[in-house]
Amino acid sequence: MIDKNEMVVGIILSGASTSKAQCQIVMGAERGIIKEGMLVIVRSHVKGGIRDILARVESIMPIDESYEPGGFLTEAIRQGTQIPPDISRKFEIAELDLLFGINGPKDIRYPPVAGDQVLLIKDVKTLATEIFGIKEGDLTIEYGVLSGYENLPVMLDVESLPMHLAVFGITGSGKSYNVGALIEKLACIKWVQGEKVVVKHFPIIAIDPNGDYVDYWDHFIMNGELGVYPEVIRYVFSLTSAQLTLPKKQTKNSNEYMKLFNIDLNEFKNAPRDLAEAIIVYYAGDVAGRELQASGLGALLKYLVDRKIVEDLNVLFTNKRLYDQLYNLVKNPPEGISIHPQTADAIQRQLDTFRRDVVETYSLIGRTREPFTGSTVDALVNKGGVIVIDLTVAGAPGYPLHLKQFIVYYIAYILFKKFVEYKTRLAKQKSLLFIIEEAQNYCPNLAEYKIGYSLARDVLQQIATQGRKFGLCLCLLTQRPAYVDPVIISMCNTFFIHRIAPGDELFVKRVTGGLPQSLERKLTKLNAGEVIITGQAIKSGLPILAQIRKGIDRKVEQKAGKVEIAPGLPSFEQGEVKT
Repeated sequence: MIDKNEMVVGIILSGASTSKAQCQIVMGAERGIIKEGMLVIVRSHVKGGIRDILARVESIMPIDESYEPGGFLTEAIRQGTQIPPDISRKFEIAELDLLFGINGPKDIRYPPVAGDQVLLIKDVKTLATEIFGIKEGDLTIEYGVLSGYENLPVMLDVESLPMHLAVFGITGSGKSYNVGALIEKLACIKWVQGEKVVVKHFPIIAIDPNGDYVDYWDHFIMNGELGVYPEVIRYVFSLTSAQLTLPKKQTKNSNEYMKLFNIDLNEFKNAPRDLAEAIIVYYAGDVAGRELQASGLGALLKYLVDRKIVEDLNVLFTNKRLYDQLYNLVKNPPEGISIHPQTADAIQRQLDTFRRDVVETYSLIGRTREPFTGSTVDALVNKGGVIVIDLTVAGAPGYPLHLKQFIVYYIAYILFKKFVEYKTRLAKQKSLLFIIEEAQNYCPNLAEYKIGYSLARDVLQQIATQGRKFGLCLCLLTQRPAYVDPVIISMCNTFFIHRIAPGDELFVKRVTGGLPQSLERKLTKLNAGEVIITGQAIKSGLPILAQIRKGIDRKVEQKAGKVEIAPGLPSFEQGEVKT
């Protein structure tokens, strides 16, 4: 019996399997009623009753026997003769991808049979729980709408975020815009518990080299709110240049929400070997093959800390007298520490480079009373909010890439250390989304992307492999997914795929575990605002195509990267134009 919400649009043909089927579209549904990518129901009659299968239309093939290659009218077509429209049979065949059973067992263990009906779902919203795999009490957000269904919001599972997100797309494909829409949704999460609705928000730190997330700081300063986030903090590296980009309209005092980014080397006080490795990697790009240098410098730093010769590791590098003491200890180590003269020379070069860049040239130590520390993370995860690390030309003018890598390394190091502490020592569940734009610059696949430096890669690998246990979530954005470290990419379990370069198609298909053919064909043709979502954020496991609507799903204007050519072009008076 056909429900009023359903309409027969096709009949299953013979030869179906448990994953694929063909149907002939009925006359009333031909010529565009059924479209590629639509969801339909295959109603199959089996022993024990009726079984419904959710299916996706993979392709549609209109067939006209008059125009078959080599058919009986080939010569007439060759001569340009007008073929009467009713001379032969016309019909449409649809290829269906069978997804899963609904209103019963999910697995499909017996294929549909010839004659089974294919039903159009008039109100697809009635199947939202089946399509997205959600149930009452799940913590979800509505993220855009299912493409082709304006009334069906895409439901993402917030609990899946610790399994990490990867966002792919070429420049201009809308990936940063759509991650902005995700931020807006995470700014106000309505958690329904029976008759009670609790409003939550997800803490975020965003590494922003292009200004895409500074837009959210601007919005907060101008309008005084961003969802229910209590604050949006912008960390800059030059207050002078950042002041030039302040919004004119200010509801909030921008000075209260803009801070100068400094590091605190005391974060390494309990692990001086980690600081030694950071200094060496900053100089050389990698610690591999420099074990003796890391061991020697780590032992010296531990010696100074354990004997309280140095109480503050920052002062060790900002105070010339103490720095000279460390420098001399490298050549003349105390009893119990052995450093070969050649190794000592290398360590001294590394120390000099680190001090020259981090302390003297870019003043990343000792310029503020509020450096970025573990306490910064504590406040963020407890109170909530967003922190934007502004690495744009305005926020970090003249900063070279390897210094930006060190900054990302430092933040990632603190995050990992704090989240291990929350889970193991404090037995508290905390969560944070760590967004990294231009991820290939911070966790590169050096076999494909010859960037030379990879300061942050190892600690980001730790977050990727272990952070999911602690609630620390990565969100990596990149134009070239093959350039990102393969270990880290392999740990991502939800993918947001925008328009990609043709050379990345095979890579994307492989890392996602494969996509339906109807979605694979769109990989290099997606419009801005369209995104393929696949992975654990869709609890049903169904890869979907979503549409992010401007002004609805994303309300904050994107100013970063917007260039208006016409107003900036030189103008000429009409009389000056020569004919």
